[in-house]
Amino acid sequence: MKITNITSEVFEWERPGIWNGGHFYGPGRLHKVTVHTDEGIIGYGWNGGTAAERPLNLFPGYVDYFRPLVVGRDPMDTRSLSHDLGEKLIKILGIGGINTQVLAAINIACWDIKGKALGQSIHQMLGGAQDRIRTYIAGGYYAEGKGLEELQEEVRFNVEVMHASAVKIKIGDPNLGVAGDMRRVEAARTAIGDDTTLMVDANCALDLETSLEFARQLPQYNVYWFEEPLPIHDYEGHGQLAEASSVKIATGENGYHLAHFKTLLDHKGSSILNVDVGIVPGYDVAIDVATLAAERGVSIAPHGCQELQLPLAAAVSHGEFLEIYPVAVDPLRAEMFQPLLAPDDDGYVTVPDRPGIGYELNMDLLNRYRVR
Repeated sequence: MKITNITSEVFEWERPGIWNGGHFYGPGRLHKVTVHTDEGIIGYGWNGGTAAERPLNLFPGYVDYFRPLVVGRDPMDTRSLSHDLGEKLIKILGIGGINTQVLAAINIACWDIKGKALGQSIHQMLGGAQDRIRTYIAGGYYAEGKGLEELQEEVRFNVEVMHASAVKIKIGDPNLGVAGDMRRVEAARTAIGDDTTLMVDANCALDLETSLEFARQLPQYNVYWFEEPLPIHDYEGHGQLAEASSVKIATGENGYHLAHFKTLLDHKGSSILNVDVGIVPGYDVAIDVATLAAERGVSIAPHGCQELQLPLAAAVSHGEFLEIYPVAVDPLRAEMFQPLLAPDDDGYVTVPDRPGIGYELNMDLLNRYRVR
């Protein structure tokens, strides 16, 4: 089988603005890559779709760059493609960024082709260790007019209606400071009760001193993990924080390559890796990160678009959580991916056995928002 073409599309839609400790998220955006083959099997990959404040309008240019390097190659040989278009082009394109995210979409599309050709799900091909995996609901963003009562309503909805057994909220807005964010943590814990797992996420917005202060205060509300407290390359700081904190340190959603995760773990800087198949790039590197995590005795809880992360999260026995973005983050999520991925009554997701990714983009919906 040979790749005959790669096409690229970008979609954008309006939604209410939200923000975390480091980034504001305005319009919703999605970049779709389609890989065509000479046997008529078509694969799909994508970037964004949830809190995607990225210059996705630039992504098609990278697809144009990669196209002549990919056409004629075997889409089943995903690892070779990942190596040749990633490692060999670091000098030209840099170690990570738009180039690796576009490569992720290409890699995901090729894995989709591989699964369809073999009649297997990506989950099965990656190992298929778990048939079901626990989820947590991501949310708790800052927004205009959103106070403590609104935050409590949101997390209570996630538990009572979405069946979450775990929820995550944002901290790290410099306008609130530690005291203001701790009031948010207290409010969330009060709303969900003692039996629901609570996580917090600073999105790399803090320095070490502030992170240490949060780590000192968070245990009083039984916070399970403290996500992305520091800039991603502050390996020494992560190590110091992890040593001082009784709350687990989770990070990795911004890691672009295996070497980043190895260096982080060499510094004993994390006990949960939030690897993202849309960043690293793709399933080949992501499963390498998962293997490294197992060797170092840490778990994975992938970040990002749940439809893409589910095959990885449940493929290994140390996949701890799948992150779920609810419609509160983006209302189009109720219709954008088919079929709808939602937690079962016990807060777990049952992994589908459909070939390839197992989920499709709703093009009848997205074509209304095409910008390129």
